[in-house]
Amino acid sequence: MARLLATLLALLWLLMMFIPTPNLTALDLSQSVYEFSQDLDIDELWEEWLEPGQYMTMLTPEGEVITQTGRRIYEGDEYLTSDNRFYRVVKVEDTLAYTELVEEKVDLAAEFISLRQIREALGLSAAQAQENGKSGLIGIYHTHNAESYIPTDGTDSIDGKGGIHAVGSGFAQSLEKLGVGVEYSENLHLPHDRGAYRRSRSTVLDLLAQNPDAIFDVHRDAAPKDAYAANIGDEWITQVQFVVGRQNQNLGVNRQYAQSLKSAADQLYPGLVKGIFYARGNYNQDLSPLNLLLEVGAHTNSREAAVGGISLFAEVVDFYFYGPQDKAQGTLSTEGSYSAIRTILWVMLFIVATGIAFYIINAGGWRAALDRLRRK
Repeated sequence: MARLLATLLALLWLLMMFIPTPNLTALDLSQSVYEFSQDLDIDELWEEWLEPGQYMTMLTPEGEVITQTGRRIYEGDEYLTSDNRFYRVVKVEDTLAYTELVEEKVDLAAEFISLRQIREALGLSAAQAQENGKSGLIGIYHTHNAESYIPTDGTDSIDGKGGIHAVGSGFAQSLEKLGVGVEYSENLHLPHDRGAYRRSRSTVLDLLAQNPDAIFDVHRDAAPKDAYAANIGDEWITQVQFVVGRQNQNLGVNRQYAQSLKSAADQLYPGLVKGIFYARGNYNQDLSPLNLLLEVGAHTNSREAAVGGISLFAEVVDFYFYGPQDKAQGTLSTEGSYSAIRTILWVMLFIVATGIAFYIINAGGWRAALDRLRRK
């Protein structure tokens, strides 16, 4: 009996050591290791772009290309790749940004949080069905209205509603087909300059007044054609990149939200999300942590490919925010079941170990406990 008890205790200890402890605390709203700088002047909080045809290239420590963009990259910017490697820019020389590898593989599933958790942590009501009978409400707008796609629109910029509006409309229509309510603003914030984000703040506030579950600022990047091209389900589409501003007080929530949304996309359509760019800037995300900037392809991609990519992303949004549809059944449920099993096992082991410890203490020590068991 004594050997049996000792063996049982040893097994329990090993299991307690190797089964991950579940996160039973509230949503962490801190910045974590991500930088939040308050030293920049407000005029520096808006993005800067290179001249047309020029790109910045972010490189791994081994010299491989992480991403290319017309957006200026700064030291301290960070990037989570499609396969969840996490890099930080340590040096910028001309159009080359050199990085260090911060984390070989970010476990997005371990940090996954739901919309309900986010809204509760922010003191907001949970997502609810709207009066129109559709589930929830998603806001969509464009800070840079002129952005267009050369193969389809013949130019990269149109003074007015550029090709990006067709992508925004495709996003809205795809969500509506899935039964999701949409508030799509086509307000103009021309021209495409640093002041565009200041002008679009009023649009963001108007959308927030509708109490949406989230809002998306839909853009396209400036990059070579192959930077965003992807074949998913035998269809050539453009990938979608998330951009999170490092200079806003909501960075901690922005990060967890963006990574959780990417985790859902990785389950539903692996490769659809190109990555998450933690860039120097604000992007009006100080107004709401649930305001996410999307880059849907580049000016070198076709508008049809961008609409194809954003239509798939609409399914991800519906899935993450409002639960699985028929097509999505079983994708994230496995992850949730595994997490629940781990939690139950950990709690059961804790209860057993506590009971044994209480028995030993109550008996007056190990020897007394063993003597009592022998007598039984």
